[in-house]
Amino acid sequence: MRLYIIRHGDPDYKNDSLTSRGKAEAQALAKYLPRLHLTHLYTSPLGRAKSTCAPCAERLGLPVEELPWVRELTGVYYEIEGIGKCAPFVLPGEVLYGISPTPRYHGWEQQMYFSDSRFISLIHEMEQGSDALLARHGYVHEGACYRVASSSQDRIAIFCHQGIGTTWLSYLLHLPYQAGWAGMWQACTAISEITLEQRSPQWAVPRLLQMGATPHLTLAGLPPMERGLDSVTRN
Repeated sequence: MRLYIIRHGDPDYKNDSLTSRGKAEAQALAKYLPRLHLTHLYTSPLGRAKSTCAPCAERLGLPVEELPWVRELTGVYYEIEGIGKCAPFVLPGEVLYGISPTPRYHGWEQQMYFSDSRFISLIHEMEQGSDALLARHGYVHEGACYRVASSSQDRIAIFCHQGIGTTWLSYLLHLPYQAGWAGMWQACTAISEITLEQRSPQWAVPRLLQMGATPHLTLAGLPPMERGLDSVTRN
């Protein structure tokens, strides 16, 4: 099975929609996606993700199912001196990695900036939603691996957001969430591809094949935008 985690197009956050640039990105994505031979489409219920998904669904002739747990992880913020107001998943790397003890996969809820019950609830909802979705397609989460209940050739695209996308990738790859938030990036409409790799009949393990790919933008002559990256680090 293949999972394609796709970030929404360039956003108009105020209106939860796409800018003119974002609409052009979505059209470029729709022209490219037939190459992936997708079988299922899922989307966040937020407008910017749905607007990115819509031309793709029309082009592919596939139905779309909304997944509430892939909406963005907003609602909890911290004021960081010298930086300003930040959601936990957009805290600077020096803040995330400055937490003691070192960020970890288990017990992250007890660490600084992540103990708010609302944020914990959103993450747990994502974990449960991910497990339910993969089980629906034949893979049952057990420990760090997935028991193969029914081997699948499904190719699934999920249209979502930067924060939830990197969080989900971290969960699938068994990485500390803080490492995903500090170390992963997806440009608008970027595609991250994961395979459920089976090296035995009984078990599958998620393996990242590519992170944040934007071939559709290159084909359309649209330079990728590093929206959300700090200008100090941008080349």
